[in-house]
Amino acid sequence: MISFFRKIRQKLLTQNRVTRYIAYAIGEIVLVVIGILIALGVNNQNEARREAAKERQIIEALHSEFEENLNSLNYDIGRIKEMVSAQELILSLINSRDLPSDDVLDSLLSLALINMTWNPSSYVLNDLKNSGQISKLSNPQLQSLLFGWERHYENVIEFAEDDLRSSNSMLEYIKENGSMRNVDSGYLKIRGKQYSRSTFELSNSVLLYDINFENVVDDKYTTSVLLLNEYESSIEIIENILKATAP
Repeated sequence: MISFFRKIRQKLLTQNRVTRYIAYAIGEIVLVVIGILIALGVNNQNEARREAAKERQIIEALHSEFEENLNSLNYDIGRIKEMVSAQELILSLINSRDLPSDDVLDSLLSLALINMTWNPSSYVLNDLKNSGQISKLSNPQLQSLLFGWERHYENVIEFAEDDLRSSNSMLEYIKENGSMRNVDSGYLKIRGKQYSRSTFELSNSVLLYDINFENVVDDKYTTSVLLLNEYESSIEIIENILKATAP
């Protein structure tokens, strides 16, 4: 096409028809510009397709990551509920005359001391955050959910640290005033393993008549319930993220 215009221009010049020469020259320029614009449009479309495909991969990876996190969270919620139930039973036995056997009490104490260690996977999310890609996602609702999740998980960590502190306080109190070996024996018995009890004639039931023991159990119970609330709030946020990233 360009060579066609060039031949016409040469012919017009030889015929000294300047006006038509200029018109054809302009036409040739317009044709080149149109060609460039078309090429740019095709490139832009290809780039848009590549970006869309890249975002789909990111969304799929996010969905898988939070799906895994939800499964592990549900498991840990079951464990923390078991822990809270044991703590409630121990508190109900404080200063009571109707006590369970030492084996049962030691098993309850072992359950009450569980440390929660939910560590959700954050590889994909951290990669997005570090590369500044969260703000580039095409779904503004998903952007908001991911930023909200970061803030929420910071709170979860704080509650988990507080629960660990109270767990350590209760643990130290039992070590100083009761038999930790008997508690360990109760813990292993729950899991089907045998571990001999202490040879000292000391029952952890004496702890149930100590106001200081009640205080440390109450502290542990309070932090555990608050952590459970944070875990349950996490479920709602994760489920919303899963909806926003669903195929």
